[in-house]
Amino acid sequence: MTTPESSWIGCDVRDEVATIRLQRPEAGNRLTNAMALALAEALDAACDSRVIVLRAEGPDFCLGREMAPPPGAGVNAADVLRDDAGPIQRLYEAFGRCRSPVVGMVAGRAWGIGTVLAARCDLTLCEEDSSFALRELERGIPPCIAMAPLLDRMPAKALAHLVFGAEPIGAREALAAGIVGRVVESGRLQAEGDALVQRLLSFPVPAMQAVKQFLATAPRHHEPNAVLYGAGLLANVLGSR
Repeated sequence: MTTPESSWIGCDVRDEVATIRLQRPEAGNRLTNAMALALAEALDAACDSRVIVLRAEGPDFCLGREMAPPPGAGVNAADVLRDDAGPIQRLYEAFGRCRSPVVGMVAGRAWGIGTVLAARCDLTLCEEDSSFALRELERGIPPCIAMAPLLDRMPAKALAHLVFGAEPIGAREALAAGIVGRVVESGRLQAEGDALVQRLLSFPVPAMQAVKQFLATAPRHHEPNAVLYGAGLLANVLGSR
């Protein structure tokens, strides 16, 4: 059933390329739980496309999550697993099921879950004035669920500085930290993204899928266990308030 929240995720397929859009620009494309589930469904629906593009409408890629009700005192582990970890875990799993490369195109701010989405894509381009942040510690929240996919994608020291610093970092820092793969001039994101997609389309599908499978299975850490572990830590913190 279509809901207003699920309509904030758009998808169209053209010439073997599926383009998925975050389309809630008036709220900085903040991700609700329903949007996270709709995004997971869009990724699954795009499984037959040779390339999947993830982008956003408006000046900012994504300013984080919007929880309703927001996390508060008295929550327990079951609440956190259902409301905090559950929808995001399903989103992470949908990324994991994609056999085709996912290309992220980031403009503006990619904060909170926006940083995670940027890093979770297989290839990510961002504009030179983009910024990335995990600022949950400012609200007394350990962002362990957000950190789970970053464990294998960022050096531990860079991840620690991102979380403990709780300050935005720029595009070049994000490139050095492994959050993005290429920084492009402002205003050139669409052109550079289109060129990358066309380059990917020139490669044989089995070869691309083999590369993606290798990259997905080689990391040391186990993301689902990391999410569950992070949810438990978050429940302990929020439940003690």
